[in-house]
Amino acid sequence: MMRSLFSGVSGLKTHQTRMDVIGNNIANVNTTGYKSKSINFSDMLYQTTQAATGPNVESAIGGTNPRQIGLGVKTGAINTSITTQGATQSTGNPFDIKLNGEAFFIVSDGTSNYFTRDGSFAVDAAGYLTMANTGYTVMGWTQKQPTDDGGEAIIASTVKPINIMNEQTYPAAYTTMASITGIIDKYDDNLGTTSGRQINIQTYDDRGYEYNLKFGIKPVTNSQTSTKNVTNTEKLYQLPGCIVNEDISTLKFYKTVAGAAAGTNALGDQLSATGLPSALLEAIENEARTGAAGARTGTGHVPGTKDDPVVVTISDDFLTHYKITDLGDASTLKGSQITVVFSGETGYVGYKNAGGDVDGNTRLGVLDIDEAAITALYGAVPTLGTAAGQPLAAAFAGGLLVTEKVYTDGTPTQYAFNQVAAGPVAANGSLAGAAVNLNYADVAALLATDGTPKTQAQYTSVEDTTLDTRIEGNYTITLIGMTDSNGDDADPTDTVVGTSFNVVYNTGNGDFEYVGSEGNTSFTLNLSTLGPNFSNVSFDMSKTTNVDNGNKSTVAGKKVDGRKVGVMTGASIGTDGTVTINYSNGMSRAIAKIAVATFANSMGLQNEGNNLYTSTANSGEFDGIGVDIKASGTGDMTTGVLEMSNVDLSQEFTDMITTQRGFQANSRIITVSDTLLEELVNLKR
Repeated sequence: MMRSLFSGVSGLKTHQTRMDVIGNNIANVNTTGYKSKSINFSDMLYQTTQAATGPNVESAIGGTNPRQIGLGVKTGAINTSITTQGATQSTGNPFDIKLNGEAFFIVSDGTSNYFTRDGSFAVDAAGYLTMANTGYTVMGWTQKQPTDDGGEAIIASTVKPINIMNEQTYPAAYTTMASITGIIDKYDDNLGTTSGRQINIQTYDDRGYEYNLKFGIKPVTNSQTSTKNVTNTEKLYQLPGCIVNEDISTLKFYKTVAGAAAGTNALGDQLSATGLPSALLEAIENEARTGAAGARTGTGHVPGTKDDPVVVTISDDFLTHYKITDLGDASTLKGSQITVVFSGETGYVGYKNAGGDVDGNTRLGVLDIDEAAITALYGAVPTLGTAAGQPLAAAFAGGLLVTEKVYTDGTPTQYAFNQVAAGPVAANGSLAGAAVNLNYADVAALLATDGTPKTQAQYTSVEDTTLDTRIEGNYTITLIGMTDSNGDDADPTDTVVGTSFNVVYNTGNGDFEYVGSEGNTSFTLNLSTLGPNFSNVSFDMSKTTNVDNGNKSTVAGKKVDGRKVGVMTGASIGTDGTVTINYSNGMSRAIAKIAVATFANSMGLQNEGNNLYTSTANSGEFDGIGVDIKASGTGDMTTGVLEMSNVDLSQEFTDMITTQRGFQANSRIITVSDTLLEELVNLKR
């Protein structure tokens, strides 16, 4: 009777343990990387009341089975579902990592190594990659060794903490290679300029300073010397005898309102020049400027003064002085006052003879002439308001001989100006008989005052000429300048500038053939002559062609290597656990690799709380190095996501029901056994 009671008690205990396991699973349904547990029961020892007997052939009696009474149930094992992957939760944090496969992250508290599936990592103030919930450092490989291509590779070694901030800058490097690509169109007008078709290529020295190399591409020409006929036409012009710096104002005429002050808004209507006799207009203008007839009020107009009004009275003396006998339609103006308003412009006016603006001297008109030409031809610039003007220098009294050369080969017409008279240096500083260095446009303004040349002679001369013929498919590329980032000359000694190389293309299809010499696809610029901070640079031109592109060349160049100093802009973790730092100069560098641990029996690991495990005798030992998760075929890593708990609530609730029923049934064992004991006790009564 007592055995059933103890069996029931053992059943209650084991089902309570199972309920504890189920409760823990449900409590950790949202724990990152949690692996659910399950419990197995096993029966306890048995009490044998009769051993088994074998059959007796002689007596023909059969064997009997053993008679055993069980003593209850016990916990057989509590297993961890290590191999079942949890669901994926996206976080967007680049340092959150999910392990795909059966491996474990290795973390350390500074003394011991632990293992976890919880990949919620962060970077602490010291730059170390750590567990977000414990602060334990994530372990990996940080040792590097050089590779054959000049780089570095991370090698497996004893795991160490990973510091993201150890290498915050990426060094600068000088440029060693560049490329020039595109089309050189032989009809591109830029090819025929002094510097040719220009291209710019940026390079760096080993400190990260930027330099601009300016190249010019020009066709190769073959110069041939020959002769050509030149038609020379000599023309002698009569220059103005003198020039006067005078007022050339545009005039406006108003009929003065009686009693109104001159120059006020009380001026009357403006008189149309087309409605007045020309003789009257000339007389009014002359009187306003000179006051010759005494019909002008005041001192008259000051040359160069804007809006300076002068009043002229159309009196009998005025008409007599200017010999006007018939006013025609303007007869109503007789006795009236006319206000003349000057616009104020001044200019150089040419007169036929010396003596300036005097009666009988022909006014040739306003001249658009440079002051340098005035000084050369007249000795000085005339003073404003001096009526006598500035007379022509004696050396030019005979006129100015213009030699006009007209070429038969299309060369633009050329002009040469020479003094006619020969003699010593004149008092005004002009050189008699020597060539006059004047601008043709300035002198032409003077010549235009007398359109008929006084002397004209024409003859043909033979002159040497050099004809440059382009060699098809042949060009030169020349370094014509080098400046730093401030635009200053970076090669003051010209140790590099001027270097030139021939570029040859196939005349049939325009394909590139060579640069420099046959067989070469690139040319080398010796920038190392500028100092130890520079490297010689090789420029590959094999991707250029010499074909038709609508008279436009597209040839351009760019550097292949070389860089500025880069500062850290971010970090990323690859699927194999490689930690890569990205820099502002476009470079990146692998600084470490997150190692993982694998075990022969993962379910043998011991839970330590905080999502951590430690190895046991039955899990297998950690060798202190770990493995590469991808190279070992263990799995891979996914960043920006976390592995969630693998607890299946439907299974847990089902197990909870069966556990409840089992506990309930075992309690009934005790209740019934107690009833039986009660009946036994009652026999005494």
